[in-house]
Amino acid sequence: MQLNPASNNQVKVVIVDDHPMLVELITEIIGQLKGYQVVGHAGRCTEAVEICRKQQPHLVILDVGLPDSTGLDPLAQIKTVCPGAHVLIFSGFLSNTLIKSALAAGADGILSKASATAEIKTAIQSVSTGQAYLCRQTSEAVRQMVHSPQVPPVKKPVLTRREQTVLRHIAAGLSSKEIAAKLGVSFFTVNNFRTKLLKKTGLHRAVQLSLYAARMGLTGETVGSAHPHS
Repeated sequence: MQLNPASNNQVKVVIVDDHPMLVELITEIIGQLKGYQVVGHAGRCTEAVEICRKQQPHLVILDVGLPDSTGLDPLAQIKTVCPGAHVLIFSGFLSNTLIKSALAAGADGILSKASATAEIKTAIQSVSTGQAYLCRQTSEAVRQMVHSPQVPPVKKPVLTRREQTVLRHIAAGLSSKEIAAKLGVSFFTVNNFRTKLLKKTGLHRAVQLSLYAARMGLTGETVGSAHPHS
């Protein structure tokens, strides 16, 4: 489910966290974003699932440390009752196990609770429009995990130089908007490249491209804004 915040439709957001002060803070931040509306919040898994079932939000901001659930159970239940929702994991403790499990369970983004307001806004806007978002801590953890000896080698598809450039920027954690600015192309052009990359790599979710790029060794310094072959 993708929605353009610039349209007349509101991006419906549900906040799931058992800390009232944090819920209030996130609500305030979302209130500063044009086209976004908080339609509910919950501090327990059962309540969150029911709200998501009724409201069918576009975005769910989810803390996995809820008192009536274990780990990522809320993510699976929310995806079941609201399959079109994008889920942004918002956690104060991002262990490698949590990151790996969240990505495998279908999280669309992962953000640390230590993030600054500007990054929270960026993550919300990215994930709600169908883009993947991994905070710096998560991106670094992914790079460390994929370079471990236990990770099997991957088959390399044939990518054009431009596709490799875009994939390298994705590995560096840049959003489509940031990549477009670096390459001097439109936002939609970058999204088209993401779609092509998903098709060529056989992946199904944009967030998996960062993991794939790391496994392909494209995690070094990002390339410049030169325009290689497309």
